[in-house]
Amino acid sequence: MHNLSALQSEGLCIWDSLRDTEFQANLYLLFTTADGPGLVYWDGMVGHSGKNGCRMYCPTPGRQKTHGTHYYPTLLRPHDNCPSGSNHPDIDVFQLPLGGSGDYAENLHLIVSSPSQ
Repeated sequence: MHNLSALQSEGLCIWDSLRDTEFQANLYLLFTTADGPGLVYWDGMVGHSGKNGCRMYCPTPGRQKTHGTHYYPTLLRPHDNCPSGSNHPDIDVFQLPLGGSGDYAENLHLIVSSPSQ
């Protein structure tokens, strides 16, 4: 994004060899699409292997293996030991919690109001 921003403010000079002249092109960002892993670099959220790895800011937490760092989007709690943070109850697929902009606004307020060092 930094490179695009610089080119938008300074312009992109292109040599036209047919006309033997230089012209300045203006760049525009039209579509911002990505797959799950690539979207992290665009929206700054956690990504598909994070605890809340949904693309739509949903409140469904993932689960991780003991001593693991990768979270998985599993709805059912394993029968054996669950590490802390992954021991939440089963999530019913027909009653998935809804996420939304209210949750985002709450968390944004929490971050903005946190003291900085």
